[in-house]
This record gives sequence, C-alpha cells and structure tokens, in this order.
Amino acid sequence: METCEWLGISRETLRRLRLRGVVQLGKHFRRWGCTQSRGPLQWHIENVEAAITGWSKRNLRG
Repeated sequence: METCEWLGISRETLRRLRLRGVVQLGKHFRRWGCTQSRGPLQWHIENVEAAITGWSKRNLRG
C-alpha cells in the first residue's frame, strides 16, 4: 500500500512536510536504490504518522 494512501494525505502534502522538516531523513524515511541522492524513498509509516500528529497538534490549533 502506498504511504500517502495509508496516511490519507496527498503526495504533495507529504512532500511539503518533508521540505518543512516535519518528516526527516533517517527517522521517517530513507532513500534506497543505486542513486541514493535522488532514489526512491522508503517510509517508516508509524514514525511519519506520529510526526504528523504531533505537528498538527502544535500548529493547527483552532
């Protein structure tokens, strides 16, 4: 199952969270394949979900 589908978010949302540093290389995902600088990403879904939940609670207070 694709990470975005599992988390219920779009690829663009996941990309923006990565660029903002909410999800980080080594903790939430890793690059794999023969071209690691631009290779596919392998996600640790439980860590990503926890990071998004924590970030949401801190930043999306209504």
